[in-house]
Amino acid sequence: MQRVAICLTRMISQVRYAARVISHPRSRWRLWEWGRRPVTWALIAEPLVLAWAAVESVDAFGAGIDAVAWVRFAFLCVAAVVYVIGTNVAEERRRGRAGDKTHVDHTSLVFFAAAVVLPVPLAIVLIALVRFHRWWIARKPVHKFVHSSVAICCSALGVHGVAGLTPLREWVGGVQVGLGAPVALGLVGAVAAYYAAQTVMVGAARGLASSVWDQAPAEREDGWRGRLWVHMVGDRSDNAEIVVTLLIAAMITWWALAWLPVLLFVIPVGAYLTIRGQRLEEKQQEIDDLARTAEIDTRTGLLMVAAFEKATAKVLSRAVRGGEPTSLLIIDIDHFKKVNDTFGHTTGDEVLAAIGELLRDVSRPSDLACRWGGEEMVLLLPDTDLVTALAVAERIRAAVEAMTIPITKAAGGDVWYMGLADHNGVRKPEEIRTVSIGVASIPVHGDHFGEAFERADQALYAAKAGGRNRVRAAEAVRLTETDQVVT
Repeated sequence: MQRVAICLTRMISQVRYAARVISHPRSRWRLWEWGRRPVTWALIAEPLVLAWAAVESVDAFGAGIDAVAWVRFAFLCVAAVVYVIGTNVAEERRRGRAGDKTHVDHTSLVFFAAAVVLPVPLAIVLIALVRFHRWWIARKPVHKFVHSSVAICCSALGVHGVAGLTPLREWVGGVQVGLGAPVALGLVGAVAAYYAAQTVMVGAARGLASSVWDQAPAEREDGWRGRLWVHMVGDRSDNAEIVVTLLIAAMITWWALAWLPVLLFVIPVGAYLTIRGQRLEEKQQEIDDLARTAEIDTRTGLLMVAAFEKATAKVLSRAVRGGEPTSLLIIDIDHFKKVNDTFGHTTGDEVLAAIGELLRDVSRPSDLACRWGGEEMVLLLPDTDLVTALAVAERIRAAVEAMTIPITKAAGGDVWYMGLADHNGVRKPEEIRTVSIGVASIPVHGDHFGEAFERADQALYAAKAGGRNRVRAAEAVRLTETDQVVT
């Protein structure tokens, strides 16, 4: 008994040590960011699922894995590889738009079929292979991706358990039990088990991670329970999509046991569901953007050109009546094409968003900031002469040069910093982002916006030709005593 006690004590200390290593702030798992409640849930639930899988795998190897199982495994591997590679681009775009919302990955078509027709160890291997491929486009921290992967394993084990309690096991094993109601009910039960296991595993973690638990009951907003529930398990459309996908998987599995090549149907069916989902989400995003941001550029949060020109006309009309100067800054991100070519368009969008946010922060309420097109932005400064405008432009240039822009990696969802210096103090030269700025002022550089814009644009080209990362004033049409010094 003493030896047993010593062994148990050592095991407990090793588990505690492993938990400390995984949850350490310098660990790539980033588990500490999740919060105490979801971490506790993960450290309890995940080992239990893995232990369950280990026990079932030992039993399967003890009973022996026959040639039929290996043939089915080969068919599902082929189907899975073709499906995930064929839908890689569409799936990455869907995940990029999903953010922290519920995302439905239609690989459950493959996982459900594997859980029904394969022994547990082969099903787990297939899940690991597919999830490894999805990892590179997941845009999730490691600990969350691992937790959702373990949840899928839990779903597969749940399906395996239901199969053992119904005629499904005998049917899969080739025993002639017919394709009647008992088998159909077994498949429905398997669908319910898959759905319930994954919903509980993932939903509990998301619910426990909510900040609502850190608020006093009296401080919680009305309807918080409903919003928390949707955050945990998704809305009706999300759940309907999951259930329909699983029912389709059940039908394919049913037919496949009569004729094995039917398993390959997961390729066109999965591709259709994924691409259709992407298009529907894009269409809905366009509708939402039109309704919500008819005058605002969605990437930068700045005015769109039409709204900017309309507001500019009013500003200049007041300026003419009051005899006040109005200045104009044209800001262009240096080497922006290199950002897109090197790091991808998603990173380019994040750079645009960061610089747009900076412009909104440094602007006065009366200033007008616009995304003119591509990587070019325009800032209109009412009641501002050329000297002041140049000072503002220099502050913006210096702020962009000094800023660090957090970029989310596709694989792992880790954050690295693009800019002059990150939290470690060093960035590669090619990751430095700067802006060039051309400045013009009305009436010094013309009597109307079009003329001043043209001269500011010429000044911008001069800044770029002069080496970039600099501010240039336009050549003046007429000079005032104040402006003569700086032009």
